[in-house]
Amino acid sequence: MDASAIAAMATQNSQQQVAMQKDVAVQKKAMESQEMAAQSLLQAMPDIGEMQAATQGLPENVGTNINTKA
Repeated sequence: MDASAIAAMATQNSQQQVAMQKDVAVQKKAMESQEMAAQSLLQAMPDIGEMQAATQGLPENVGTNINTKA
């Protein structure tokens, strides 16, 4: 093997490593973004205790049927 072939192979290997590092960084950023979105959705959900307290005192049949029209 001559020196230019070794240099070309080393350059190609280095470029592949940089591309892989970039891909991993982009994937981590996407996962962080999804985690933040999921956390905000969970925080936006009402507390089950609050929901149960809001329905106390209502007749048992309230909320059991849904009226729809086609």
